[in-house]
Amino acid sequence: MVKAIFNDFAENCYIVSNQSEAFVIDPGSNFEAMDAYIKANDLTLKGVLLTHGHYDHICGINKLLERYDASIYVHQDERDFLFDPNLNLSGFMSERFKVKDKLPVQVIDESTTFTLGDETIEVIHTPGHSRGSVTYVYKNMIFSGDLLFKETVGRTDLPTGNQSTLENSIQKLYKRFSDNTLVYPGHGQFTTIAHEKHHNMYIKSAE
Repeated sequence: MVKAIFNDFAENCYIVSNQSEAFVIDPGSNFEAMDAYIKANDLTLKGVLLTHGHYDHICGINKLLERYDASIYVHQDERDFLFDPNLNLSGFMSERFKVKDKLPVQVIDESTTFTLGDETIEVIHTPGHSRGSVTYVYKNMIFSGDLLFKETVGRTDLPTGNQSTLENSIQKLYKRFSDNTLVYPGHGQFTTIAHEKHHNMYIKSAE
């Protein structure tokens, strides 16, 4: 089961559940909706998976940590974003954001896997939007963060972004996943690899 929650900054948070277990992917500003869904479905929160460390994708972490005993998983190259407002972009806002507690933060890489019910979640390092951006793979779905959107890709003009690196990451996904793979992005509507092959110039350039 995948539950999408819409947040400020048009950011998508996802709650992925199997049996009675769940992971939250990219907890944005709408903590109340996340909390209500977890309680209504009697789910055990196993952890929080971050695709990257920008403010709009992490600003719900502190509230989650107040309510749930859960680890926060982020790529090893992205960990410092959680504690540096200039990297996570909240330094340009009225309220600078940092994750309050370092103890629950665990670093991951491509060797990391997560168990969810009787299924596995894999990690793919897909930098470009930021240096530690990752894509999570669950069944026939990928959660691409701000790497791949419907018919476009993420921006690369923010700290640690790189256009050529992003294009390499797009090719990495294109080569690995079949046409019917569902893509759940960090912003906007879900899509498929097949749709992006025909409508996304970055995917088409990888052919």
